[in-house]
Amino acid sequence: MFEKIKEFFKEEEKFPCIVWDGKMMKYLDLTQKQIDEINNDPKYEEWTATKKDEC
Repeated sequence: MFEKIKEFFKEEEKFPCIVWDGKMMKYLDLTQKQIDEINNDPKYEEWTATKKDEC
């Protein structure tokens, strides 16, 4: 039971990223799930997210 509660509060690893929305560049710390959403979701059509270490 304690392990389940511990997992609930566990924070996902965040990566420093550069996010380009077509007009502005932003420097954010995002989880891998958020990076994948920006790069693959049609509502973020003109957006790109690149991890800092991949630049």
